[in-house]
Amino acid sequence: MNANREMLTFGVTPAEGPPYEVNLQEFADGLGIAEVQPRFRASWGGDFGGRVPFAYEIAELFKVDPPRRNDQKSVRFYFRLVFRFLDEIDSGRTVTSCARLDDAHGVLLQRWISDRGVKPTVYKKAKHLVEKLRNCLGLPPLFWPSADRELAIVLEDIDEVGVQKLYRALKKEAMSIKAMFREGEKLAERGHDPRGKARSPGSAAWEIEANHAWLVRQATRDILPSKKEFYALGAAGLNKANKPEQKHGGPAYLVPGMSSRGSEGIVGKLRWFHPSYHDTAVLLWLFMLGTGWNLETALGLDITRDWTEIHPLKPEFQIIFAFKGRSDREVFVPSLAKPEWHPYQLIHYMIERTAPLRRTVQRDLKDAIARHQANPTIATAAEVDDLERKARSPWLYHVVNNAGAINCFDGNDSSHLASVVRAIIKQHHLDDEHPSLLKITTGDARDAWIGWAYVASGHNVLIARLAAQHRNDRSLRYYLRRRRYRAQSEHAARRVQRAVFKEIEDGRLLDETRLRILVEKGKITPEQERRLSDFRLRTRLGMGCSDPRNPPASVAPNHVPGQLCRIQRCTGCENGWVFESSMDPLCRAKAELIILKGTIPVSAWSGSSFEDEELSIEETLTAFDPIKVQELVSRWILKLKSEGGIPYGTYPRY
Repeated sequence: MNANREMLTFGVTPAEGPPYEVNLQEFADGLGIAEVQPRFRASWGGDFGGRVPFAYEIAELFKVDPPRRNDQKSVRFYFRLVFRFLDEIDSGRTVTSCARLDDAHGVLLQRWISDRGVKPTVYKKAKHLVEKLRNCLGLPPLFWPSADRELAIVLEDIDEVGVQKLYRALKKEAMSIKAMFREGEKLAERGHDPRGKARSPGSAAWEIEANHAWLVRQATRDILPSKKEFYALGAAGLNKANKPEQKHGGPAYLVPGMSSRGSEGIVGKLRWFHPSYHDTAVLLWLFMLGTGWNLETALGLDITRDWTEIHPLKPEFQIIFAFKGRSDREVFVPSLAKPEWHPYQLIHYMIERTAPLRRTVQRDLKDAIARHQANPTIATAAEVDDLERKARSPWLYHVVNNAGAINCFDGNDSSHLASVVRAIIKQHHLDDEHPSLLKITTGDARDAWIGWAYVASGHNVLIARLAAQHRNDRSLRYYLRRRRYRAQSEHAARRVQRAVFKEIEDGRLLDETRLRILVEKGKITPEQERRLSDFRLRTRLGMGCSDPRNPPASVAPNHVPGQLCRIQRCTGCENGWVFESSMDPLCRAKAELIILKGTIPVSAWSGSSFEDEELSIEETLTAFDPIKVQELVSRWILKLKSEGGIPYGTYPRY
């Protein structure tokens, strides 16, 4: 069956990203390694035959719900996988289309993928794509088995000390970049126009380096000319020299990992005034580490709209906004407005420094829009979209190997950015003490930020979620499970083991309260030992106190230093320790509060320390058998009411 090429070659416009041309002929004709580009042959998964009706169905999916240009590679990968599977199990080629698939194919596909040692997520994604295609075609769903659960991928904890040193190293490089720009300005101030006849001896000659800087600044003050336009301006001497003494390079400073091309010819001299790829990469890394944003979020910053506003409560802060496409929501981060290396000032600096580049992009955008309106095509639409993306971005740079070309970072630059930062790590010898930094990726800045918030808040999940700006706990658990939560759990388990075996070595019976103190505090002082063992030194709630003369201010704000605590809100105090024998006094206290609650107006009870005490005691009693607790509380209520007992008279009130 011959395929209609026009039905398999067409343009699409996805909901996100630029339009692009699609050619799905491979699914109709099949594809062999001989037809694959040489650079992709090493990773080629195997040849497959074509299935024309299936190819038409895939084309329909692309037309109805086109993936983003970068995502179409993934879609092709999984459909190729399905076609290879069908070639093995369907030698008679009866499954010519998606409509011919049945429930049994799911079981076979899962087994076929598993037998090749491939991760279960590959089957999961292939299954999802088939389901999506059938839904697009209006076909009934298939009952394919769910993917096997994968073991959680455990990653090494991010070396926070190493990341802090990396931040300082990046700052040093950024200082050098700013010094390079200042060097260019100073040179240009001393220079004159080298073109034409000299007005005085040596005043306007190509032999003088400052004159090169003057001409570059003059030619790029408004927009960035192309190489051809530089030559038309009579600036060929920036790139060519008639005599050796007329040949000058650009700035001597090169970002680690940058080739000597960064200081040669016209593009090298452009770096005196405009950032190149590596220069912008350093500032982008500083921004990501300073905000805790990953690459996608940092690239979602749109400077053509209101990207920042003053903090409503702290005017010394600015709130920076960006759009995160994957979660389809706006995210924000606070930043001090004045410090030079804080995110807000980094963005401002990039906007000012790349102003001529942006004006060039805006000029090209205006021309592209006019061409597209005159003759709309997929190619012109893609060009307009690409230029609009550049106009929105603060992360512009001039292309070192193409004078006059301007680009900005996108999601495909993640690996290149990692290469840049690895070169900086090696240049500053950070890998000697922190070898894990060599594995850093653009997503680690976010992981480090979430991990720091989690640990600094005392492993508070709510604070970590606020730092991550996740919509729900599920996403947060994914981050924590891979790194921080595992490390915290392992560390806690080791502390418990050490405490248990230390007690056994000392010949003691294992006591839960002692173990908890040892785990949380690391040791028990002789004074604490005496107080914990002497029943007479228990508090009004039957609890032990590790430091009765120094209660926290949050518990006893009016405490007189040196005196015994008179408040004794022990269940909410960090010094309090619960024993098995504490259950009865705690139940009595709860019964007293229940009786007291019945004598006070609800408006007075709500928000008072009585309510706090009740909630705190209830939370503490959850450690005991709930049936026994309820029995004791009921018994104490009856006893207090029948005997006319008066609740403890020194309950704290505020």
